[in-house]
Amino acid sequence: MKQGIAILWLVLTASLSLAQDDEASIKPVARQVTAEMNFDPFSGNALSINYLRFRLFRTTDQAYRIGFAGSFRNEAPQSDVKRNYYELNIRPGYEKHFKGTDRLSPYLGAELDFAIKQSTYTNDAGGPYSEIKGAWTDNGLERGFTRFGFNIIAGADFYFAKHFYVGTEFGFGLQSTKSADIEITPTGLTTPTIFEGGSTLQVGPNFNSSIRLGFVF
Repeated sequence: MKQGIAILWLVLTASLSLAQDDEASIKPVARQVTAEMNFDPFSGNALSINYLRFRLFRTTDQAYRIGFAGSFRNEAPQSDVKRNYYELNIRPGYEKHFKGTDRLSPYLGAELDFAIKQSTYTNDAGGPYSEIKGAWTDNGLERGFTRFGFNIIAGADFYFAKHFYVGTEFGFGLQSTKSADIEITPTGLTTPTIFEGGSTLQVGPNFNSSIRLGFVF
């Protein structure tokens, strides 16, 4: 909480102290790149790099964007027991920016959404299962998946100082998710039992509750 309030205070201070910036150059222009992270001033972790996004401005009002999120976890609760997963999300897209004001840049856009997660579990200590692929347990803990989606986006960036901005956006889209098959190999056997994964289709609005804090370079 204290970290978030301190960062928010710095943003407001910069906005006031740099209010006389040349507003003709405060927004990005062609061939400039922006980078941003999530900013939630009232959470325990105000700045989050669990999702990073970059934009390349083709012109002053058109930009290509791509977002990245990734995580990896490896555990060894016992010397002969190992479990791990990795997850990756990539979101390429495009934005069309409108005039707005000298500091406000509203935009419409679209993005693709691709995500994958893979999980494995191995046990050489003589438990009931020697290996599980697609999850960490036989009941599907940390189950893997593959997701494809498409979003229509509306958002706005506010440049509180030259080349520094905060923003927010919301969208509407669809996501198709396929759960991974779970392959369970009992101890002493070589042929796994396979539990096929199902699928889910979601259509509806989506919203990022965090503020985006970014800069131009």
